[in-house]
Amino acid sequence: MGAGLNIDMDEAALLWAEFTHGRNASVRERLAALYMPFARMLAAKMYAGRTHHHVEFDDYLQYARVGLLEAVDRYDVSRGYKFETYAGSRINGAILSGMESYSEVHEQVAARKRIVEERMASLQDAPRPADKQEDLFGYLAELAIGLAVGFALDQTGMFEAAEPAVSHYDYTYAGVELRQLRARLKSLVNELPGKHRQVIHSHYLQQMPFDEIARALSISKGRVSQIHKEALLRLRDSVRAAPELNWSG
Repeated sequence: MGAGLNIDMDEAALLWAEFTHGRNASVRERLAALYMPFARMLAAKMYAGRTHHHVEFDDYLQYARVGLLEAVDRYDVSRGYKFETYAGSRINGAILSGMESYSEVHEQVAARKRIVEERMASLQDAPRPADKQEDLFGYLAELAIGLAVGFALDQTGMFEAAEPAVSHYDYTYAGVELRQLRARLKSLVNELPGKHRQVIHSHYLQQMPFDEIARALSISKGRVSQIHKEALLRLRDSVRAAPELNWSG
């Protein structure tokens, strides 16, 4: 296998002897470079049988390198077996673990994108003004405010007992106002009528898409979209009516 991959076994023996003595980082990198064709071969085999076709080969190769470096660090020359034999399972394992994590993230992103698209569609159901420019601007403003309310709800961790600490990126006054707004939104959500409260709670706290909420409430997906829009408009109007909050900032 070493010859077929153009690995110089004499050079490998010298590098392993040197690495075993001092665990030198530059020698580690030279060993990794020497065996990279082997890692690339394994990555190529797994890439050929991939199920996620949006993933690039470079992603497989990067995970293969991670497994290769781990194998270099843990390989014991004194045991007498070939490095490729030892490293193969670790390289394949690193690729599989990486792809599993990649798939989970990709699925979360896709689900998140679908939820945001549903929110947009829900708020866009209102008839659009045909002619007057000021009416069009009013429509866009209503849409933007509705989405802003939804965004603020999405960041609340609604109904949690305690507020999370403000990150070091928050400006003091903006952070205080944002916490006030979110606290007020939590209270206002509890004041919504039954199904409106359930839809907002399920969609924003539990990240449930509209079709799942529809099944849970035994209503149509279209009705969930309508309730969602009505609930956000109620919340928007309630927030606007609260003189202690600065919604425009």
